[in-house]
Formats: sequence, structure tokens, C-alpha cells
Amino acid sequence: MQDGLDRFSFIRTSGFVMMVLTMLAMCYGVINARQEKNEKFDELINTLPAFWIRQISKVFAWSFCSFVYCIILIMLCTGWIANGGNELWKYALQVIPYICVNFGIPMISTWIIAYSIEKIFKPIIGWPLLLLIWYVISPFKNNLDSTLIILSQFVEEPHGNQSLVHYGLEMNMGLLSRKLWLLMFSMSGYIFVNLFSSGTTTFKNAKAKIAGVTAILLIIGSVPLAVVSSKPHSQGVIWNLNNRRWRGELLEQAKEKLESEYSNGQMKLLHLEIGDSKGDLLEYYAKINIDNVTKDSIIFTLYRSLDVIDLKVNGLEYSKYIRDGDWIILENNIEGEVEIEINVSGRLPYLLGEVTDRTMLLMPDFPWYPVLGKHKTILPVLTDDFLPNSLAREKPYEIIVKSYRGNIITNLSCDSGTEFNGQATGPAVIQGDYKSGNIEGIHFVAPPSIYGFYKESINKIPSLFIEYKRDFKDSLGIEESYCSYNKYNQVFLVNLSKSVCINQDAVYLNYSSWLSASPDIADDIRIRCESLRPIVLMECFWRTGLYMESSIAPALFHTMIEIAETGEKGDLEEYFIQWWEEDDEKQIVWENDLNDVYEIERLIKAESKEEISKIAYEILRKWVTVNNLGDSIDSLSSSFKSEE
Repeated sequence: MQDGLDRFSFIRTSGFVMMVLTMLAMCYGVINARQEKNEKFDELINTLPAFWIRQISKVFAWSFCSFVYCIILIMLCTGWIANGGNELWKYALQVIPYICVNFGIPMISTWIIAYSIEKIFKPIIGWPLLLLIWYVISPFKNNLDSTLIILSQFVEEPHGNQSLVHYGLEMNMGLLSRKLWLLMFSMSGYIFVNLFSSGTTTFKNAKAKIAGVTAILLIIGSVPLAVVSSKPHSQGVIWNLNNRRWRGELLEQAKEKLESEYSNGQMKLLHLEIGDSKGDLLEYYAKINIDNVTKDSIIFTLYRSLDVIDLKVNGLEYSKYIRDGDWIILENNIEGEVEIEINVSGRLPYLLGEVTDRTMLLMPDFPWYPVLGKHKTILPVLTDDFLPNSLAREKPYEIIVKSYRGNIITNLSCDSGTEFNGQATGPAVIQGDYKSGNIEGIHFVAPPSIYGFYKESINKIPSLFIEYKRDFKDSLGIEESYCSYNKYNQVFLVNLSKSVCINQDAVYLNYSSWLSASPDIADDIRIRCESLRPIVLMECFWRTGLYMESSIAPALFHTMIEIAETGEKGDLEEYFIQWWEEDDEKQIVWENDLNDVYEIERLIKAESKEEISKIAYEILRKWVTVNNLGDSIDSLSSSFKSEE
């Protein structure tokens, strides 16, 4: 645990601690009840005055013991997490409710249940029943059935989730209601047991009637809480369910054919105001200024799950726009400059953009904001996977971002705040427990613990990526003029849905792969970057925003690099036969994929290492789509054809 950079790791993975504590609480409940039964105290006590005061005092006494334990645990955990830092109160605000709700309340509930069962049942029945209850409320069942979720007295991921470092400790009404309904239900059972054990005459007095009504009200009150808690409320589980729900639809969107790309005008200004929406709802106002517009249709690409609430052109309401899939089509009779205002509201698939009650990750290369032109948003990877296209503009333009949902981090400034102004190829918006700063000219963003560990050596990542890019360019024989080697001056370790993403001068990395610490930081960075090298090369040389009808290239790009560099086919032939011969009609998305299939068959038939390597490099040259940064893509294609 000490080698990890997740400060909340121990608490986040402490489902086993909750199980031990609830078992101890049950043992104490049994012991307290047996003391009275063995010594015949219950018969005597039931005849004395202040019967209900004593019963309530027992519950308060154990609640106090549980509270004292939680206070000790809070002090230890907060001190350990803060580790002498100046953010003690920041961590305490998360640790206090997390421990009190996930440990304290279940300890009280299970004590009450154990006390009640021991008081009314014999051990031969009561103890197995307690063991069964202890099992059904434990979190280690890996089952999302609504009944089991209601009963679970911890978060749904008791083993932890490495994607929640920036989210902090989970606490919401759903998780709280799961503990409260069991507490209320157990308390009602406790009252009924004491009514039963005190004898029938007790039911006739006013206090017994009040107790009975209270027990019934507790049962009634626990029902809506149980209903609320029947759905998953742990953020990691919600993301997984979101991915499953969207995956089939995204696969179908990836297979949609784009007849041609289209763009009218040039981006001059994008002004975004992100609203104070709740949960995973994304709402914003966008003002877009476009130059060099002709009297043709203006088309924007905006992902289809985001709805256009209203739209204005040059200050006037415009309702004749067409929403066609991912595109907004406006008829236009104006030349020169056009100003368009759009109000947008909707929800994004987690795989394409993260929006929660306290975090955000919106990438500049995905059309969560209106992107000028008609583009394809999702690309197919064979028939069973997909990846988002890179739609960030080639040239930077003016961007203004305002946030009404708290402080954010953007790619426009190294600071954290609510208003930003600068130039970029697209806006990136990051929110959560992140730290942002300038490290030797590099804008570095990461969760605080990761930031502090890597900040001294973070400049090695851009240097290594540039080195990989240059070596690969040389091995393909691409002319220098067709590649841009601007130094990456932004490195963001964020909760990315994939391992790495490259956008012009910015590198986005999934921080979950960087959580384990190593004494030799420089060597650790080199090893991690080396493992990412094939993906980095694919980001730089294939996922560049140039539309290519190829579903095989993104699936085998990494493999083809390894084959070209080693001259060994590995398990390519076995994979190809298994994949292609199952049903060749269903294994391709585009007709152009057949050309790639023929090239791979030619590669499989090659025998010598030299021939294998040569053919693999030829395939890679055909797949490469170097971004058009001031040079002509058509010239690049002609160059490749002449080389072939």
C-alpha cells in the first residue's frame, strides 16, 4: 500500500474491515443479550419502572462505543492520508462521513439485529441466522441484483477502483439510504422483540402503544430508502453499466458510412459557458464566430446524444436547422462572418466524456462542443470495437471558457479557476481532485499525490514520445516536411477511457497506469512510455482526424509495428485465420477493408524476416494518415504512391 499513489487506497478497499466490524458488533450484541438471559435479568428488569428508557439506553451505549471507534479511525486515517501536509481539513471532510456511514451505522444496525435475534431465538436457530444476515449484507458478492444491492452495507466495489483517485471517497444519498433503511428496520425489530419479551400486559399502557406505532413508522419510512438504494450508486459501477448500455449503440454508429467531409468557413472564436447542471447532465451555452463563410450550408458536428435547445444566427432566432445524427445543418445566404449561438443539453456516454456530480473530463478532439464541418465521430475497429475520431482543428483559434459549476482546469491556462481565455485547437475541460501547474514550461495536470511524485521528471515523457515519433517516421521513409515535431508542452494524467491520447501539443494519459511508485522515477517513466509506444505511434500517425475507411488498420496497427520491427509474424496467422474464416462477410465494415485483407494474406505467406519486415512497413505506409499541418495531404498520398 505504501508503494501506491492513491492516498485513499486503504479506505477505498476496506470492505473487509467493514465485514470484521459488523461481525464484532454481532458478537457484542449476542454477548449483551446472553448476559441478561443467563442471569435471568430480563425477567426482573421487565418488571421494573423505566423499561423503555433502559432499552433505548442500551442502543445509545453501543452507538457511543461505535462513535468512539469511528473517531479514532478518522484521526488515524486522516493523519495517515494527509501525511503532514497542509490539506488536513480537505481530507477530513471526505474521511469523516465515509467512515461514519460505512462503518459506524452498520455496526449499530448489526448490534441491534444480533441483540434482538439472541433475545428471541435459541442459539441453534439464532446463530446460523446471524451468519446468514452477516453474509447477505457483506459487499463481496460481485452481483448487481437489486436485492443484493439493497442489502449490501458498503459501496458496491469493496475492493476499490483505480479510476476514482480524482473523484475522492464516494458518498451520496443512495449509499447513505442503504445504511439508514437497515438501521430503521432493525430498530423496529428491536422494539417489537422488547414488546414481545415484556409480556402482553405491557401492550396496554401508553408507552407500549407509542413504541408500537414508532416501530411501524420506522418500517414504513425504511421502504422508500430501500427503493432508492436498490440501484447502484458507486461511481465506478455506474460507469461500467453506462459502458455496457452504450456499447452496442456505439458499435452501430461506428459502422455508419460518411459520404464525404464538408466544411464552410473558418473558426475564429468559440465562447463556452458551462452551466451548473446536476449529476451527469451537461448543459452549456456556446457562441461561435466563423470567418470566410460562403453562401452554402453551414454544418456543425455535435454528438447526437446532446440536444440543441435553441439556436440563433447573428442574434436572430433560427429554427429551420436540421439535426441529422451528429450534424447540425444550417441553410446560409450570408458571406463573410457569421455569429451562431447555441444552447446545448444532454448526456454523454462515459467512454466519450466524463460528467458526474463532481468531476468532468471533456476532450478537445471529441465533438461535445460544436465542431465546424461535417465529420465522422466514431470509427470502427473491425466489427467488435470502436474509437472516437480526432476532430480538433488543425490551427489554434480563440477560445473562452466560463464555468458555473465550480473550478475547472483547461488547456488554455495552467491555473485552476472559472474563467479562461486563450488559443487552442479545441477546448479541454477537467474537473475533480486534480492539481495543475507549470513544470519547466510543461502544463502538468494530475491528482495531487501523482502530481507530487512525478513533477520532477514529467519532462521526460514529451522527449520520449518525440523520439518514438521521429524514429518511426525515419523507418517509414516519410519526409521531414510531412511531420510536425512541436514539443508536447501539456501532459495531463487524467481518468482517460484509454491508455493514451495525443492532441497536437498535448499528451493525455490514463493515471490508473501510473499509480504504483518506483524508487527510480526516471527509469519507471521510460518503462511505462515504452509500453505505450505502439499506441502513441498510432495516435500520431493514424488517428489524426483524416477520414479513412479502414476498420482493420486501427485493430492491427500495434501488431504491424512489432512485425515490421522484428521481422516475426508471431500469432498473426492464427489470429487472422480465426478471425477471417469464421464468416468473411461479417468481419469487415468497409469495402476498402478487402484491400487490407489481401495485404495481410501476402504478409502471412512471406517467409524470410527481411520480406516480412518489408511487407509490414509497406502496409504501415498505406495506413499512415499524417495530419495536415500546413502541408498537403494529397501530396503526402502521392509521395506514398511513388514510393510504392
